[in-house]
Amino acid sequence: MAVGWLTLDVGEKALIYDKNGSARIEEGPQRLFLFREKYKRMACYSASQKEYLEIKYHDGKTQHIRGPCKSYLNQIIHISVQVKQLISLDANEALVVYTQDDKTKQVQRRVQFGPTLFLQGENEWLHEFSWHGTDPSNKTRMIAGQHCFTVLRIIPDQFYYNVDEVRTSDDALLRIKLMMFYELTDIEMMLNSTQDPMADFVNCLIADVIAFAAKRSYVEFIETASELNEISNYPQLTERCKDIGYNVSKVVFRGYYAHDKLQRMHDMMITRRTNLRLQYEQEVQEQTMTDLKLKAEVDRMEQGQINSLCHLPRTSLEHRLALERKSHEQKISKMQQEDQAKLNAQAACDQQEVEFLSGLRAMQVDVTSLLVTRAGHPEKVTHILADKNAANIHLHHNDPQTSPYLHHQVSRRQRYLRLHMSGRPVNSSFLDLSSFCFQTNKKKKEKKTYPLML
Repeated sequence: MAVGWLTLDVGEKALIYDKNGSARIEEGPQRLFLFREKYKRMACYSASQKEYLEIKYHDGKTQHIRGPCKSYLNQIIHISVQVKQLISLDANEALVVYTQDDKTKQVQRRVQFGPTLFLQGENEWLHEFSWHGTDPSNKTRMIAGQHCFTVLRIIPDQFYYNVDEVRTSDDALLRIKLMMFYELTDIEMMLNSTQDPMADFVNCLIADVIAFAAKRSYVEFIETASELNEISNYPQLTERCKDIGYNVSKVVFRGYYAHDKLQRMHDMMITRRTNLRLQYEQEVQEQTMTDLKLKAEVDRMEQGQINSLCHLPRTSLEHRLALERKSHEQKISKMQQEDQAKLNAQAACDQQEVEFLSGLRAMQVDVTSLLVTRAGHPEKVTHILADKNAANIHLHHNDPQTSPYLHHQVSRRQRYLRLHMSGRPVNSSFLDLSSFCFQTNKKKKEKKTYPLML
C-alpha cells in the first residue's frame, strides 16, 4: 500500500489495486494521487507488418493479432503476450496446415503455397517434418531425424551419398559415390505415402547399386561403371519415387573407391596398360615416319629423273627426232617401191597373156575352148534344150550338192529369141539375159544364179 502521487505518460497504462483488492486500469497522460492503494504498470507489446501478437488467456484461449498492432499485458486476464514472426513463404515453398473445426471437432489438412506471409490461426497447427539429413561432418552420410522443418521446399534439389560395402561377383568390396537430383511434384501423395522420402531414396539407391554390381566382376564393373549415370539402371528408385510423388531427373556416378590393396593392384595394371599403349603409339609413329621418308626419297628420285630429261641439250633432242623422221620416210619409200614393182610385174604378165591369146586367135585357134580347158572341169553344168516351134524350153541342171534334175518352164511370150546352133545374129534388145535364176525343192528355199554362155 502506498500514499503519494503517480504520473502516467502518454501511451502508458497501469493497474491500480485498492485496499479491498479491486483493480482498475488507468491510462496516461495523467497524474494520480494514491491513498492506501498500490499500482503496477502494464507492459506494452507491439508488432510490425511482418509480426503478430500471440495472447494467451487464463481461460485457456489463445488469440493471434496480425501486425501492425499493440497490446498491453493485463495480468488479471492474460497469461502472456508474445511477439512472433509471420511465416514468410517464397514462390517455391509451401506449408502443410491442419485446421480443427470448433463445432464438429473435425480436422482438415490443406497446403498453403507461397509467396505469402502466413498467419497461423488459433485452432491451426503446422505439419512438422523429420527426415534424414546430411551429416554436418560428412556430406555423403545421412542421419535419421537430422532434417526437421515445417516449410516444405518444392523446387528441384540434390544430395550426395556414398554406398559402402558393395560387393561384386568376384567378392571385391567397393564404395560407390553417387549424386541424386530430385523434385517434389505431388505433396498430397507424398504426405499419404511416406514419412521420410529421403530414407526411401537412400534405401532404393543402395538396392539398385548392389543389384548392378552383383552381376559383374571387378573388371567388368570398371568397364561398365559409366552405365550408373543412366536412370534406367535404377528401377526400384524410379518406381518408388512415382509412388511417393517425386520425380528423379538423373543420378550421377561420381566414381568408386576400392580397398587399398585391390586399388594398388588395379593401379599397377593401369600403369602397365598405359605403358603398352604408349609403346604401341610410339611404334606406329615410327613406322609412319619411315613410310614418309621412303615415299619422299622415291618422289625425289622421280623428280630427279624428270629434271635430267628436261635439262638434255636441245640439239641432241632435235638430232634424235631428225633420225627417227628420216628412218620413217625411208621405210615408206621402200614400201612404195615394192608395191610399184609388184604392179609393174603383174601388168607385164597380163600384157604377155593378151599378146599370146591374140596370136592364137589370128591363127584361127578356138580361144574359148582353150580358156575352158585351162579353167578345168566345171563343178556345175546347165543344158538348155528346146524343140523346134516349142512353147517352152527345158533347162537341165547337174549339181551334185542339190537335186539331180531341175526343170523350169519359161513362157513363150517372154522369149523372142530363137537359139540356133548355127550362130545366127540375135537382137540384143530381146536378149537381156546374163543369167537364169532357179529355185530348189529344199525345205529352206534358196536362190541360185547360173551363168548362160552363148
